[in-house]
Amino acid sequence: MTTNNKRWAWVMTIGAVLCGATSPAQAARVEADLAAISDAMLASIHELRTLAALATSADPHVAARARLRLRDAGPAGLAAFSELHADAIAAALRPQQPGALARMLGLSSGTGQSAAQVQLLETLDDICAQKDCAPAGLYWYTDLEQAKAAARASNKPIVSLRLLGDLRDELSCANSRFFRALLYPDPAVANLLRGDFILHWQSERPAPKITIDFGDGRSIESTITGNSAHYVLDRDGNPVDVLPGLTTPAAFIADLQRAGFLARSSAGLAPAARLAALREHHAARLVELDRQFNRELAAIGQPPRRVGADGRLEAAPRAGRAAPLAVSKAMIEVPMLGALGEDVERLSDEELWTRLAQARLAEVQLAPASLELLRKQQWRSGDLSQDAADFEQALAELRRAVALDTVHNQFDLHRRIHGWFAAASTAPELAALNQRVYGELFLTPRSDPWLGLAAPTIYTGLVGGGRRVQARL
Repeated sequence: MTTNNKRWAWVMTIGAVLCGATSPAQAARVEADLAAISDAMLASIHELRTLAALATSADPHVAARARLRLRDAGPAGLAAFSELHADAIAAALRPQQPGALARMLGLSSGTGQSAAQVQLLETLDDICAQKDCAPAGLYWYTDLEQAKAAARASNKPIVSLRLLGDLRDELSCANSRFFRALLYPDPAVANLLRGDFILHWQSERPAPKITIDFGDGRSIESTITGNSAHYVLDRDGNPVDVLPGLTTPAAFIADLQRAGFLARSSAGLAPAARLAALREHHAARLVELDRQFNRELAAIGQPPRRVGADGRLEAAPRAGRAAPLAVSKAMIEVPMLGALGEDVERLSDEELWTRLAQARLAEVQLAPASLELLRKQQWRSGDLSQDAADFEQALAELRRAVALDTVHNQFDLHRRIHGWFAAASTAPELAALNQRVYGELFLTPRSDPWLGLAAPTIYTGLVGGGRRVQARL
């Protein structure tokens, strides 16, 4: 316990003794009086470093008030806490080594920290407004007007994350959890977000959760459906681009840099000039994405084609049937068939996206901080060798999923967003754009409170189809 924390604990103890509380009612009054005294003392403290020390106080009231003060101080409050506790945070993030008994019994290492480390990381999460904040150290505004004020003061654009659920909760939607684990801890991503943007998040709606109870004390709880998007806004909160879903860190950085440049260059323009700048940028991105898509198709032995406005690939051209059956042979034969004017049979949409993703696997590079977080969150069986094998398999499957998400989001969802901007007759407003993204792209419109999970046309054998509505105050 630090010197400052000990002083606060002594103040509380001495106060209780001097007040001589002898009944529950008196004790409650004493507690309220001491809380008021501590609030007054904290209000007189303006040095962020002192508040950073008190934020891990043994007294819960003092710690909570100090955390709130640091949160209200914005990124400076986060910086003060992170700098003061840098060594302790680094120690809390280090992998836990199995003890002597665990090694003797062949058990895998535990995933938990000490009580002090848990408090430290939870305090950091409170100040950041993000679960698992420590690997990235990003400060998120939860009020868009405050974010816009900070953006105007710093002349920076805004990255506004929309998600299902709460970014501070472990069970926010799956995409937001992947952002916390795979994107934000990447040093290049974190440095770009921290240095060039003001960050904000807002919940679109609660994240739907499902619990499987095995009836013997074991259960699995997770979220289902839902998607997330990063909206890039200029300093006044006007949207210039939307980055849908999950991509590799490298692709995310490239998209952020392009959108950030557009946000800065178009800020302050007259409405007509801003609309022209947006349309020009997004029209150019459409052309470049089509070129890139066809380059990647050619690399896997497929003829050119387009992704339609509905996300489906265009109909297959006349095809040569034999060449694609073996990939190595196709690499030789496809160019010759093309030279003879013979088109090659297209793969199914699913096969094509999978092939494109497979070619992108080398781009899925996860930062060490991400890998450590994944190891920390891994289910542990107690068998060291089995755990290691399971982790490697899970990591391989995750990398394939990220590659597949990347090609889908770039060449389908983001391409459609570029098309909206390029064809717009007026500059999009954030609320209307968000409604369109969730309604048309993510297929989870606000008009469907059940998110497509309770179709009235399907009989389930349950009263009301199993739906339950619980009133909430």
